[in-house]
Amino acid sequence: MKYLLIISIFLFFKFSYGTGQVPDYLVYKGDTLAIFSNPLEKYFEQTGKRELIDFVGCGSTACWRGYKAIWELKGDKLYLVQVTSCHNSCGLEIKNADLKKMFGTETVFANWFTGKIIVPQGKRVQYIHMGYASIYEKELHISFKDGIKTNEKTILNEKIANKIRFEKRQREIAKKVQDTLFQQVKKAIVWDTIKTPYYDLCDEKYILTYNKKGKLKKVWVDWEGETFRERIDDWWWNITDDKKCRKEIKKALKPINISYLKLPKRKIKITFIIFYNKETGKLETWMEE
Repeated sequence: MKYLLIISIFLFFKFSYGTGQVPDYLVYKGDTLAIFSNPLEKYFEQTGKRELIDFVGCGSTACWRGYKAIWELKGDKLYLVQVTSCHNSCGLEIKNADLKKMFGTETVFANWFTGKIIVPQGKRVQYIHMGYASIYEKELHISFKDGIKTNEKTILNEKIANKIRFEKRQREIAKKVQDTLFQQVKKAIVWDTIKTPYYDLCDEKYILTYNKKGKLKKVWVDWEGETFRERIDDWWWNITDDKKCRKEIKKALKPINISYLKLPKRKIKITFIIFYNKETGKLETWMEE
């Protein structure tokens, strides 16, 4: 009997959780659905060993567990149907795990599994390069106890999806107006390092607030997470030129109306960075990812 211990694959890739993962699949109501759950891991935890008999598969950083499992929900019971390779080819002859040798049957009732299977549904609104963290419009949550379905419900991610779309739109707008704002600031403000030391220049990371009509309403320096109260209580901030710089930037940019862009029907905040390069003696700007 040939055993292939996939523990070695697991150890090799256990630090690769930062990569989006190949999912398991669930056959349910005539559809084959990708799932954000791995019920076989519960079996390995309970038995204390990670062993798949006669299995030869291709792992990767996108498949830290080293396998892909196919499940089926028959009535209210969850069955393991197949354990196969995450990828089709890696220079090896692919072999599925022998479920009959492992469990005594080819269709295995997953009586070890108590937990939740999550089925992503609808459009993906944000890809997150980490495990199963990507966000979809909605999720089907199916709960199990000892392999038997006890409940299912649909979770709507409407609020977070709308927030993600709004933040994405803000970044798109910022990208489109970045150069226009930068050229205006260069032209409207005197950046004279002879009269003004470079460390007193108004090169900062600013947060610009526009209303839905495209008018600039507020300019704030990004204080890297500090609250307004924390900042104004800081004696150093009170003797620096932050207030003066905010006024200068606002005065310079106020003539520019961005209503020519398709704006959301609410105020938006965009990041605007100005940097004085001491080596070149020039102002620079860039967009944060």
